[in-house]
Amino acid sequence: MDVVSFTRPDRDNVDQLAIRAALYDTLRDAFEDSGIPWRQTVREDRGDGVLIFVSAEVSKVLLLGRMPARLAELLEHGNDGRTPRQRFRLRVVVHAGEVHHDAHGYAGYDVNLAFRLVDAGPLREAMEHSTAAVGLIVSEGVHDGVLRHGYGGLDAAAFEQVRVQVKSADVPGWIQLFTRGAVLPVPRRVARSESGVPQGPELPDAPVAGAPAAGLVEDLDLVPGPPVGAGAGDGAAGPVAVVLADEASLLDELAGLGVRTVVLVGGAADLAAGLVPIARRPIYIDHEFIE
Repeated sequence: MDVVSFTRPDRDNVDQLAIRAALYDTLRDAFEDSGIPWRQTVREDRGDGVLIFVSAEVSKVLLLGRMPARLAELLEHGNDGRTPRQRFRLRVVVHAGEVHHDAHGYAGYDVNLAFRLVDAGPLREAMEHSTAAVGLIVSEGVHDGVLRHGYGGLDAAAFEQVRVQVKSADVPGWIQLFTRGAVLPVPRRVARSESGVPQGPELPDAPVAGAPAAGLVEDLDLVPGPPVGAGAGDGAAGPVAVVLADEASLLDELAGLGVRTVVLVGGAADLAAGLVPIARRPIYIDHEFIE
C-alpha cells in the first residue's frame, strides 16, 4: 500500500515522518480489529508505503471487506486530529501469488504485479477525483478466486473493473473506494475509461454517505466578474472563486460572498460535492499549479 501524494511539495521531513508513524499505527489497529493478527504479518518498508505479506491461512474475505473498511474509519478518525499537511490517504492492493525471499528481501513476478496494481492510473484517478480515505484495487486472481463468488457477503458488483497498464503490465483490476462508514462510487471518468485515461473534465460523483474533506489548504482567490464560460443571458453574474486545495471551511466563506462559479484546481476537487448548493457551475482543472 502507498500513501497518496506522500512527497507533496508542501510536506517536509517532519510531516513525512509523522505520516509514516501514523501509517503503521493505523495499519496495526485495522488488521487487529479485522481479525488479522499484526504479529503474524511480514512487512517490508517502502518509504512512502509498506509491503505486507499475510499468511495463506488468513481469509482473503477479511482483506477485501472488513480490513479496508476499518482502515478507512481509523484513518479518517486520525486525520480529524492531524494538521492539514499530515493528513493522508491510502492506495491499497490485494493480490495473491508466489514470493521469493533472499538475503536482500522479497522478489518475484507477483511482488512486481502488486506494485504495478497499486500504481495503476485508474486507481490514482479514482483517488484524485473522490474524497475516499482508502482506494482498494484487487488483482484478477483474487477477483476470480474469491470476490466474484461472493464469499463472506462480498459484493462483486460494488467493485469497478478497470484496465491497468503500467510498464510491462496490461491486466484487469477491480477498484472499490472507502470512506468513513461508506463505500463511494468510482468516479464516472474512471469507470467509463477502460485504460484509465481521462476522458475530459468531469466532477466527481457524490458519495454514498458523506465524508469530511481533508487535506492541504493552499489559497483562495476571488475574481470579480462573470462566471467562467458564462454566456449572455445566463443571469449568473457574480464573483468567480479559484480554489487551489481542499478545505471544507471555505464553503461557508464562498456562500457568504455570493460566488456562482468555482474553479477547482488539483486536490481541491474533493470540495465539489459540497459546492452543489452554492455554485451554479463548478469547474475542475486537472493541474496542481497554473502559470
